[in-house]
Order: sequence, then structure tokens, then C-alpha cells
Amino acid sequence: MKRLIASDLHGSARFCRQLLERYQQEGAQQLILLGDLVYSGSYAPQYEYDPHQVIQLLRPLAREILWVEGNCDRGAGALGPAFPMYAGSATVSWEGLSVFLTHGHRYGPHNPPPIGAAQVLLSGHTHIPSWQWVGDLFCANPGSVSLPRGGSPHSCLLYEDGLFRWLTLEGETFHWEVLPPPSKENILSD
Repeated sequence: MKRLIASDLHGSARFCRQLLERYQQEGAQQLILLGDLVYSGSYAPQYEYDPHQVIQLLRPLAREILWVEGNCDRGAGALGPAFPMYAGSATVSWEGLSVFLTHGHRYGPHNPPPIGAAQVLLSGHTHIPSWQWVGDLFCANPGSVSLPRGGSPHSCLLYEDGLFRWLTLEGETFHWEVLPPPSKENILSD
């Protein structure tokens, strides 16, 4: 299954539309949102801040969305999203690969969670795309869809069959990583 992973939309309808275009063009079947979806606090995007419209744009994909709560998502339930939000984190299995999803304000590469046999940690929060190994744990951050930092592009991450590709919202790959297949003792059932 092809999955598009994104973080830190911060209520930008403009960049939400661009993310959904990338989702369609890549032929992804699941959209993973790593938090800070709708509320921006002091980080209001310059382009079309409209959290209600963001929810409306995402609503048709409700069955394809997995959303992990970010530090700016408190109260987001009041917007009435039609898709579930996991509080803090979720552990999922992708073709036998154990993946820990979190926003990144509690856990990240410098403060890994107690995740046991998970092979991948996906987090956002920093607004900067990153990739690194911490021991046997692969840590990846898609960057920010609407408010990139550190000179990075508006970006997301595409995963399929052990390959992670960091993409601009225009579809240009700027980094990729191939993971080794999961070992037999670490394979989880889907």
C-alpha cells in the first residue's frame, strides 16, 4: 500500500489543497497526518488560514486518513472532523514493519518512546524534513506542508514497500531511504 505522510498543515486551506493534489497524483491509498492539522496558535500561515475548510477538504478521504494529535490540535474535535484522531501516538503495522506515529512534541529521535520492537518512528513538529538512524530505529520527519523552517521546502513523505521518499508538494523527490526488510522476529501481522 502506498502511504502519503504529512505534518504541520496548521489550518492552511491552500497547502491542504496542494497536499491532496500530491496524494492523488502519487496514487496513495492512505494519508497519515502527524499532527498540527488545524490550529496554528501564533504560527498562522500566510496563505488561506481556514481550519474549517481544511476539515471539509479532508472529509471525503475520511476512511483513508490516520491522524495523530499534535500540540496545536487541542480542541480540534470541536471542528467536527469525520475521521479519528489518535491522542498522542499510534503504533501500526505496514506489511510487517512496525511503525510508531507521533507528532514529535513528546517523542522524537532525541527522545525515543518506549516502543519495543518498532522499526520506524515517524514524527513532525520541527517543520524540517529529517531522516536518521538511532540504533536500530529509523526516524523520519516529513517536514511541514504549510510552514517549513530552515530553508526546507513545503514537503511530505511517501512510503511504499520499504522505500521512503521525501517530496516537495510539486512532486520533486529531494531525498530517499530504503529500509531493510523486517527480520522474522520483528514481523507484525497487518
